[in-house]
Amino acid sequence: MALSSRGAVGALVLSLPLLLSSCASTQDREVKKLQARSSYEQGLRNLSEKRVSLGMAAIKEAVELDPENATYHMTLGVVLLDLKRSAEAQAEFQTALELDKNNPEAHHNLGLAYAEQNRLAEAVVAYKKALSFPTYATPEVAYYNLGNAYIRLGKAPEAEESYRAAVQLEPTLISAHYGLGVALMREGKRDQARESFRTARDLDPASPFAEAARIALKQLEDGR
Repeated sequence: MALSSRGAVGALVLSLPLLLSSCASTQDREVKKLQARSSYEQGLRNLSEKRVSLGMAAIKEAVELDPENATYHMTLGVVLLDLKRSAEAQAEFQTALELDKNNPEAHHNLGLAYAEQNRLAEAVVAYKKALSFPTYATPEVAYYNLGNAYIRLGKAPEAEESYRAAVQLEPTLISAHYGLGVALMREGKRDQARESFRTARDLDPASPFAEAARIALKQLEDGR
């Protein structure tokens, strides 16, 4: 049935409050997003100035104002991970992935959170998921951490493979050269282990990994 002119006007009048309410709600969301962005940027500034408590508070505020922003959850997770609050960090990374499942960095960071909790099998899965994305910017880091997880699981051959992938992608990654030496030593490949430890030692003699490599080399020499 067609509406009369009077009926049409009445329907329009009735719909106006709903329309105005919808517009106001949209405006509120946009305002909150702007406030969240401001809080997030302030949080990053605080973190860059080593004011961690203030930085985390600002990032948390950004998350509360705009809970569907995956980046905010990711950053909060990184801060929590640095503070050794790995279970809380894990929750933030998982939320980030619920919002953006194709974020390789979030998968990698989730792996770090699992590893901190000694959930190494889950860490391996997360690292491999990160590495499955061709757009991942720093796969050498994920390969290195994957190697660390395998070493802790007692899987030296898999660790060797992961560390080799890391140093192939980034030949100056001293930590991966040292890790490769450890994996090779556990496999009984002493000559190859020496080569990796020497590379780690020579890349940056002042590095803690170089010092660890020198100790490992001495142990290998003493064990002859």
